[in-house]
Amino acid sequence: MIFVSLASGSSGNCTFLGTDTANILIDCGISAKRIDEGLRALGLCVDKIDAVFLTHEHTDHIKGLKRLMSAYRIPVYASEGTLRSLAGALKDEYFNYGGRELMNPLRADSPTRIGSLSVLPFAISHDAAQPFGYRMEGSEALSAFFGEEEAGFRHFCTAVATDMGYYDDSVRDHLLGLDAALIEANHDRGMLANGPYPMYLKRRIMSREGHLSNNSCGRLLSEIAGPSLKQVLLGHLSRDNNTPKIALDTVESEYRVFSREDPDRGPRISVAPHDGLSEIFRM
Repeated sequence: MIFVSLASGSSGNCTFLGTDTANILIDCGISAKRIDEGLRALGLCVDKIDAVFLTHEHTDHIKGLKRLMSAYRIPVYASEGTLRSLAGALKDEYFNYGGRELMNPLRADSPTRIGSLSVLPFAISHDAAQPFGYRMEGSEALSAFFGEEEAGFRHFCTAVATDMGYYDDSVRDHLLGLDAALIEANHDRGMLANGPYPMYLKRRIMSREGHLSNNSCGRLLSEIAGPSLKQVLLGHLSRDNNTPKIALDTVESEYRVFSREDPDRGPRISVAPHDGLSEIFRM
């Protein structure tokens, strides 16, 4: 299993999960060319993608979607609300006509299977039509990694949870028992409050339908961390209201204060870059 961010931030978001039976993208907010370049760095290419799962219809999550659908015939999965909003979001009637046959509506807490991979959408709070986070789990043959002489299977579980103004018990419960995750750490509260954004935009970001702060991300991490969680990517960092160092320092500090686990045995935390590959999680 390979779990990696190809891009994460307000200019574009795309996460890749690959197994021995399925290759999927969570969001495609960068060009198909950039997606292909990122995949080629992993030894793959875009025509090996089996499905795209969309969190919501904002442009930084769907920018490359039409190309993936029209040129590569890759099916897309999302909530009914997200699918209905695509044509308006991209100002393209393709999503109302030619692309409809590739569009597959999902319901929250109803899993979809791609190969041996189970993808479970769950509701999150954001100012979009019907946004989802995703939990992905499955099993892989050990021989895929260690040779045919090895027998048995290894279970894995990952998730993507970004673009949410807050988290509740439901979100937290969907993020328990993970091996790896990409979680939003969008802004530093002080930088946002004292920064140049107009007040309406500050209020939107800080609202319950906005984005998760570094502090909230750290608190959430402290509530979901367990012995299986090995890698956490901090995603969707604001260019104007955050820095990788501030995000990392704040999340780690909050985690140490609130975690019930031994903080020195917690997951490895790193920042997913705005442009380019994050650290790669393999198991």
